[in-house]
Amino acid sequence: MHLRLSQRAASVSLALAAGCIVPDRDIRIDPGFDNEGAVRIVQRAPRTPEMDEICNLPEDDESLDLAYCPEVRPTTRSGLLRPRDGGAFCVCPGDEGTDNRKLNSFEIYAEDGDIEGDQAQDTIYGVALLDLDRATTMPSADVAYENYWGAGAAGVRLAVGANVEGNRTGPPVGRESTQIWVFQLNDGSGSLDLCNDDNGSKLAPGLHDLRFMVTDRPFFTPVLTFDDGSTMPLPTQNGVPDLAAGATYATIDFVFECQDAALDPPGCEPFPEDEDTPICTCDCFSPEDQ
Repeated sequence: MHLRLSQRAASVSLALAAGCIVPDRDIRIDPGFDNEGAVRIVQRAPRTPEMDEICNLPEDDESLDLAYCPEVRPTTRSGLLRPRDGGAFCVCPGDEGTDNRKLNSFEIYAEDGDIEGDQAQDTIYGVALLDLDRATTMPSADVAYENYWGAGAAGVRLAVGANVEGNRTGPPVGRESTQIWVFQLNDGSGSLDLCNDDNGSKLAPGLHDLRFMVTDRPFFTPVLTFDDGSTMPLPTQNGVPDLAAGATYATIDFVFECQDAALDPPGCEPFPEDEDTPICTCDCFSPEDQ
């Protein structure tokens, strides 16, 4: 009898408890999260000529449909980088030797969902990292190509729909429109010599990984605290997102190979005129040749 009463009491207690459950969908933690939208890298989706034509029609054309417009302009996609003429990137002889097959400058785009009206709540920062060791605790030691992008510098904010003729962009379809941040890798002349100019240094021959990281908080700056309670900021650790400050981050990777120009066959010509001339792997320029 005692067992039956206990079971019945337990059933009543569970029923009462179930009736008091409050759904958590409207509960917000006070003071709340101050970084609800994560930053992410944005790349242009594959396009067809027909889509581009419909997107770039004149404003008064009834066939114009902005739903066919991409969110960002075309740029270099992640993955393997190669010269367009089918040769190779090369480490050129001499301190001032440069690669005639160097890349054109390109942009990296990122977006962040923390928008209030037309105002961005966060600033997006970026840094280039070269051959980052996955196990490292000091990514800032691998900061590279500061001549192309200042380490930890803020990107430039672009409104979606900031267009140029024949290259219209449009807001995303099926989700809320955000604002785009652009990071342009450029040495001022419109090109990147990845193998010969890492901030003035040449790379070793072989495969290399260029990683670009964006984050929506300034990169982590450690602080040294003294016994008397005073503090001193240490150098900023570019490449280390400040997670304690609520930062989110995203990365994009590019892989490229640097070949040794000294290994080209003697008398090699970059563009052979007949089959008897060896095909040149490298195409270097040296001020001494002028």
